[in-house]
Amino acid sequence: MVMLTTEIKESLTATKIVFFATASKQGIPNAVPVGAFKLLDDATLLISDQFFNKTLANMKENPNAAVTWWGDKGGFQVKGTVTIHTDDKVFSDDVAWMKELRPQLKPKSAVVLKVTGVFSIKPGADAGKKIL
Repeated sequence: MVMLTTEIKESLTATKIVFFATASKQGIPNAVPVGAFKLLDDATLLISDQFFNKTLANMKENPNAAVTWWGDKGGFQVKGTVTIHTDDKVFSDDVAWMKELRPQLKPKSAVVLKVTGVFSIKPGADAGKKIL
């Protein structure tokens, strides 16, 4: 299991928008901006789904996904595998979280991404290098 470092976690929590990338079984990519995300623990992210269509279809066909961001505290690319939750504690916790955070949004599902790798996106010689 890949554990996120303090630097990566601080960078992510300081970011307002991440980009969530998925691909169909045929390899057709899709990337969407997401503002409803948080760390569940040092190796897991939660992404709240209010609007996913192609993204949801892709995740059902192919559980491999990536999240990338860049902000005031730098940025990273995190890759992992996703599970989709629609009728369990993970989902009900997501609904409660969104009710507090953005009451106008109603989650359709809660996506849990288990981190399998982290990559540098900083310009320079190490761009794209796997760091975890």
